[in-house]
Order: sequence, then structure tokens, then C-alpha cells
Amino acid sequence: MSDNNSNDNIILKVEGLKKVFGDHVVLENINTTVKKGEVIAIIGPSGCGKSTFLRSLNLLEKPTEGHIYFHGTDITDKNVNINKLREKIGMVFQNPDNQLVATVVEEDIAFGPENLGVDPKEIRKRVDESLKQVGMDGFQTDTPSKLSGGQKQRIAIAGILAMKPQCIVLDEPTAMLDPVGRKDVMDTVHRLNKENNITIILITHYMDEAVSADKVYV
Repeated sequence: MSDNNSNDNIILKVEGLKKVFGDHVVLENINTTVKKGEVIAIIGPSGCGKSTFLRSLNLLEKPTEGHIYFHGTDITDKNVNINKLREKIGMVFQNPDNQLVATVVEEDIAFGPENLGVDPKEIRKRVDESLKQVGMDGFQTDTPSKLSGGQKQRIAIAGILAMKPQCIVLDEPTAMLDPVGRKDVMDTVHRLNKENNITIILITHYMDEAVSADKVYV
């Protein structure tokens, strides 16, 4: 592992990233840096590699070539603890139903911290705090399947927040939502960025979401 890319203000650095599936080159020579607290929007046509890039950032997809540094540490190194990494770089998917695992909201949010062996009293605190942060306080004992799409997506974000991440990557988090749900989720994302200084990287097809970011990758 290397720490020669360390910089207090840079949370992620990508160097020469390449990803190949079979004979198909999906990503090639991707180089970028993301500063702590930035909001990055990624846009482009379907099939251009946006999701593959995002999934590479927490090693859901293992790069074919290149390096990704998180706080100066090369996370593509085989000795990196991937589970620890995913605590710090949380991912929210397009369909919240794919991310909700329990039949009660508070149990769903507690799932991640429980798997980390967090103390039960701390888990209780994190569940309540996370729900407040996404504007869903009072929904602790609700059933996720009975919530609206926007509410489900905010619960999915709360589940990531309970892991205490430094960065959240979101793969088209509003694509399946109506306009009200879209606004609720994006308001939540930007509030988390401003109030908690959480770095946000999201894929979107909506230009109003893209222009609200600090940077846009095409």
C-alpha cells in the first residue's frame, strides 16, 4: 500500500482506471480527484460506464488496471479490508427495494452497524440520528414496503448513514421516483453534504440535479 498520494483535502484519487468485461473495454485511463465535501454529478448516455466507475470506488467492481486512493491509501491493494472501506464509502442504488433487508425500518437501519459489532446502545443512537438526518424521524416501527418510493430511498440513505460514512455514492437514486420523491431525496443529499460535510458522488439523468453539483463529470 502507498500513502504518497495523501492530501488532507483529497478524499479520492483515481489514476489510470481501466475496467474490461470479456473483450469489452468499459473504462479506460480514467483519472480524477475528489475533494472532501464536494458534490460530484456524473452524466452520460446509458451504457457508457457510469455505474461501473461508481461501483469501482468501493470495489464492488474490481479494476482491471489502475489505482484508486482513499485518503492516500491504495484501496486496490489486495491487503485492504474491503468491509472497512465500505463503511467509509457507502453506496445507494437506483431501486431502494434492493437495499432494504428487514420488515421494520429501525431493524433495517441497524443491520449494517450490527454486522460491524457496534454496541447495541450505540446502534440505537445511530438509528435515531440517521432517521432525523433524512427527515424520517417517527418512522422507526413502520414497514418499509408500505412507504413511498422517496421515503424508501431516504431509509436506504439512513442505513448508509448509520455506518458513519465519509463519502456516499448514489447510482441514479431518483430515477424511479415521482417529482415529489425526487425533490425529497435530493434535498436530503444536499443537506447531508452541507451539514455533515459528507462527500457526494451521484449518477443522474436529470440536468437540474447535475447543475446543483460542484462539478459535473461527463
